[in-house]
Amino acid sequence: MVNRDRHDITFEILEKASGGKKKTEMMRDVGLSYLQAEHYLKELVKNGLLARDDEHNYKTTKKGAEFLEKCANCPLFKWNSERRRP
Repeated sequence: MVNRDRHDITFEILEKASGGKKKTEMMRDVGLSYLQAEHYLKELVKNGLLARDDEHNYKTTKKGAEFLEKCANCPLFKWNSERRRP
């Protein structure tokens, strides 16, 4: 597995949560430990990029979707992703 920085992990969480996911699904899909998931999900909710509904599902907010779009258009982000592929 390739080492990821916090930006890669944040991008991946927001991408996976676009349809709504529970914490355990997110941990499995993104490859995070419980403590890592707690940290990232808490920070993303605090910053308004993720929202948690009554059923404890995490979903990407409008602000989170805009962040994903900006990352997708950033040439530095693309270069970094391409560089890491084998």
